[in-house]
Amino acid sequence: MPRRARIHCVSLKSSLVNLPISIYGPLVEQGVRPQHLAVHLTLVPEQTVKGNETTQVYVGWTGMASASSLAQFNSSSSSSERGYETIEIDPQYALGLGLKQNDLVEIGLVHDLPLATSVATEPLTADDWEIIDIHASHVESTLLSQVRVAHVGQEIDVWVLGRTRVRLRVVSIQPEKGKASLLTTNTEVSIAPKLHASAASAKKRQVNGSNTLPPPDSSLAASNSQPQSHPQTHLRLRVLPPRLLGLCMPEHNGLQVLAYVSSTTFASLHPSSAIDQEETAYHKTLFKLLPPPLDPSETSPTPSSPPQPPPTRVLQSGSSSNDAGASELIEELYVRPHPNVPDGHVVCCPVGGITEWDVVRVSSCLPEGNGGELIRIRVPVPATQPPATTELPRSTKFLAGVEHVLAQCSQFCVRRFAMHGSVNVVHGISGLLVTGRSGAGKTSIVQAVAKELQMDPRTLTYTLYVDVSRYATQPVHTVKALLYHWFKKAAWHRPSILILDNLEKLIGVEVEHADSFRTRHITEIFLSLYSSSARSAAPNSRGVVLFATAASTAALHPLISRAHVFEEVVSVKAPDKNARKEILARIVHERMGVAREMQIDPDAPLNYAQIATQTEGYSATDLQDLVARAVHQVAVRSADGSKPPLLASTDFDAAQVDFVPLSLRDVKLQKSEVSWSDIGGLTETRRVLRETLEWPTKYGPIFAQSPLRLRSGLLLYGFPGCGKTLLASAVAKECGLNFISVKGPEILNKYIGASEQSVRDLFERATAAKPCVLFFDEFDSIAPKRGHDSTGVTDRVVNQMLTQMDGAEGLDGVYVLAATSRPDLIDSALLRPGRLDKSLFCDMPNLEDRKDILQAVARKVVVSPSVDIEEIAASTEGYSGADLQALMYNAHLEVVHSSIANKHVDDGPVTRDDDETPVQFTVIGGSSQTKVISKADEMALQRRLRQIKSVAQAKMEQPKNVSTGPKTHEITSAHISSVLKTMRPSVSAQERGRLDRIYRAFVSDRSGELEVPPEAGGVGNRVSLM
Repeated sequence: MPRRARIHCVSLKSSLVNLPISIYGPLVEQGVRPQHLAVHLTLVPEQTVKGNETTQVYVGWTGMASASSLAQFNSSSSSSERGYETIEIDPQYALGLGLKQNDLVEIGLVHDLPLATSVATEPLTADDWEIIDIHASHVESTLLSQVRVAHVGQEIDVWVLGRTRVRLRVVSIQPEKGKASLLTTNTEVSIAPKLHASAASAKKRQVNGSNTLPPPDSSLAASNSQPQSHPQTHLRLRVLPPRLLGLCMPEHNGLQVLAYVSSTTFASLHPSSAIDQEETAYHKTLFKLLPPPLDPSETSPTPSSPPQPPPTRVLQSGSSSNDAGASELIEELYVRPHPNVPDGHVVCCPVGGITEWDVVRVSSCLPEGNGGELIRIRVPVPATQPPATTELPRSTKFLAGVEHVLAQCSQFCVRRFAMHGSVNVVHGISGLLVTGRSGAGKTSIVQAVAKELQMDPRTLTYTLYVDVSRYATQPVHTVKALLYHWFKKAAWHRPSILILDNLEKLIGVEVEHADSFRTRHITEIFLSLYSSSARSAAPNSRGVVLFATAASTAALHPLISRAHVFEEVVSVKAPDKNARKEILARIVHERMGVAREMQIDPDAPLNYAQIATQTEGYSATDLQDLVARAVHQVAVRSADGSKPPLLASTDFDAAQVDFVPLSLRDVKLQKSEVSWSDIGGLTETRRVLRETLEWPTKYGPIFAQSPLRLRSGLLLYGFPGCGKTLLASAVAKECGLNFISVKGPEILNKYIGASEQSVRDLFERATAAKPCVLFFDEFDSIAPKRGHDSTGVTDRVVNQMLTQMDGAEGLDGVYVLAATSRPDLIDSALLRPGRLDKSLFCDMPNLEDRKDILQAVARKVVVSPSVDIEEIAASTEGYSGADLQALMYNAHLEVVHSSIANKHVDDGPVTRDDDETPVQFTVIGGSSQTKVISKADEMALQRRLRQIKSVAQAKMEQPKNVSTGPKTHEITSAHISSVLKTMRPSVSAQERGRLDRIYRAFVSDRSGELEVPPEAGGVGNRVSLM
């Protein structure tokens, strides 16, 4: 049963009402917005005049409660009135609706009213029209804040500047689904002029006499109302570029502007006109430009938003373009149907302010008293040609290796546009997210897809590209206005594609120790417009598809993934060898087209397969930079004109020198000078390492045909000092892979979640640098058995590593190499096949291994031929590889110390500082002849003379003692024996026996069972940091 309330007049100065508290409360709890609610008021039958119909009106809600609804508790009220709440309404507006103070009305709430696309109104008096004509811009900007509902035949009031009241009557509403409709920002409200009697008659005589268009009426958004001389048939069309349809527009003389529409559109505009088949017949038609939404930012306009023509301009037939006092742009064009033009579109020559992709209101220009104007112009019918490929951007022609990504994105858009065509309202925009690292080509891909759909006759989409990183530092209110403007502009030109590039710069993930309010606020604003899970009052996004690019889904705010804004996520991977080969070939071909004098060397043609092999891990941007550097090498070589500009493979080799790809510029890679020849012993271990790491890269095509899964993880374990880390250093140099070394304690962090994030970041860096070897030294400190850590930090690290190595994410192009001396402490889940596939034992060197190690170390120092390496190897039983290296280096230091001690036996004269033998000298001439020399000056002069004398004697004696060069200091057996007397093995026999038992148990008795807690039969306790 509808609620009843009494009318209480309050000066609201709008066509809205304040609801009683009993109705206001539930609406606020349900989150109902005033813009999407209509209030139906019905005057109770007892108070209506006999013979008249019941008064029923539709009004809007202010969003506020009636302050006077507590009048029911007023003790002075009569008992018949007590109990009725009040509904507040402006007294002047109530009078226009036929309501007065204390009238009893029934209140009904209407939630499902249709949205009006156009509303035609007329002023009640000529004075109202004059006020509107003077304050048109103010009425346009404040109309929706004063009027929410339109009802055919009902009066609506608008207050100008809060003082002057303007009364309007609703004439018609489109679509005609009911008597009342809601007004939205997309509703076109037109006001027909109502002039005084004398002015109206003069204007009518002028129209009938000159056959020109009368001045247009004032428009609030984009008026569809025309004077009496124009027909009621009007259509809303979108202006298409002629190149999309392959039309060659004929030249015109500037007086008769030509346009082409579909046969259906032409029949709607001129139902009584027959199409002339013998010659081109054009019918005069009125085109009215509907201005798109204005850009809210004046200082920083939208990148793709061209300057819009001023909306206050009228172009009439035979009038100047500088006419003042007009409020819209009108053009008269001559129209003819064309079979290639789709319905709802028009193709015309650029004229006035009408440009490509504009939206225009079209109506046939039929003056009163005749059937319209028809002209015949002998121009050829526009020929049809294939769509011009020269208009395509470079990214469309030269995108290689991403055909599957382009196809996936195109199919997504076509499906969404087809789905939108079957419904009228779509809440939440259809979104596609393209992710990839910097330089992967995300922007080029989305622009190429947008261009392809623009040329597709099924879609003919408009593209709005925005780089949102430009607005990352703008205030929140500015970003909110821009987000709303981008959506409105895309919806205005629908079907359209909205591209938001670098979205993570605007709504990125919240950063620790930083204010996250701004990011969260902008994210919620974004979701309110673009999310399908937003409230049902979200804007209608029919015909709009969202493209966004980001580094990854994790780089966006978590609310984005929870709200399911993006229906599909497409990841752009680094190009493989075949894709790199194709990209290189296309880029080189493009360069040859620009620099026509440059050619490929016919004697040494480019081997794109070889260059692609050498550019593993390069992105498309890296390959483009590499080709540019190679072309620069050719230009430098042929600058003097002595050599022809021929591009060869050597230019690419020179271009790769000191060239760092984008993926490696932020990755700290380790360089090593250790080669396989520097390692002695460990023959079997080195062989397995080369098979696992070096061969798949060196012989990639062969291993690509292998049906077996290749190993991607190795564990090096053994006694301390037996070469585990040295082997990893040799891998960094010899295997041709990028190398990232991680020490155990480096990734551990006391904060919960920080250690797992360190592991994820580490694997992301390795993936960006692939093919890459990720080396974990002291692996037992990172991944011990779970359940044995009181803090739980390493347990979470182990869980994260299990996921990264062979869980939901897996590895591709990343090899894990771990080293430890205690494999028994490592969690057993990491040691199974698929993660650390094979364990390589680095044992204590035997006699042959020790000989090999000593010979490898002896290559770096000078050893006397008399030294017996085999004897030294036999006397160093129990020494590790590190001990043997220290033995040779200490012996070399012994040689250095011996050479310093024997310095006094050096050949040649030695001048001693304590030699006080005086040197006789004579001072000749000058002012010093009579000058008295002090004792200190005389001693200094004597020292200089002695130095000069000793040098002269050395030169005189040099022929007698010819030196053959510096003396070579060699390591002899005596030096090694001296060092052996003071050295002991770094691993004692007791420790060696204990580790040997551990290694034997690790090999023979491996199991996945966890050890029992320290107390027999006890229960282990876990304490986690909070």
